[in-house]
Amino acid sequence: MKLQMKFSYRKSWEHTVKEYSNLIRHIVTRPLHAVSNTLSLNEAEQLIRKLTRPIAETAKLIQENLQLAKQHKENVLKNPKLASQGLPQHDVEIRHLDNPRTVCTNDKCCQTIIVNNETKIEYKSKCHEICYLKGVVQETINDPRMLDCEVINYETG
Repeated sequence: MKLQMKFSYRKSWEHTVKEYSNLIRHIVTRPLHAVSNTLSLNEAEQLIRKLTRPIAETAKLIQENLQLAKQHKENVLKNPKLASQGLPQHDVEIRHLDNPRTVCTNDKCCQTIIVNNETKIEYKSKCHEICYLKGVVQETINDPRMLDCEVINYETG
């Protein structure tokens, strides 16, 4: 019985060595991976995450303006004098901040408000007016890197 087990182990070992050799031969024929490609993908992923909200808000604004145009067309067909008033549109104003800032979603720091039948978050305070944390993606909730912020306290808000 021991001899059979020894033979089985030897056969298993030889098979393992053979497969390992095949794996190594295959690996050495593969092209090297350029680390810069991975970094580039990571940058693209971060950019996509940053652009998600502006793209969604732009798409929503376009839909609202299309709805306004449709309504205006119906109103002009009923009353041609309205044509001289021009096409109503919702515009957006972009304000660039001088510095990045950190706000939290604690009840003490923000509240939900209704603007044009939409629920929005109004930040009552800027928890950290000038905050240069590395790697934190804009509009991220519960980013673990926020623990490094000298102002934010997760226990007290």
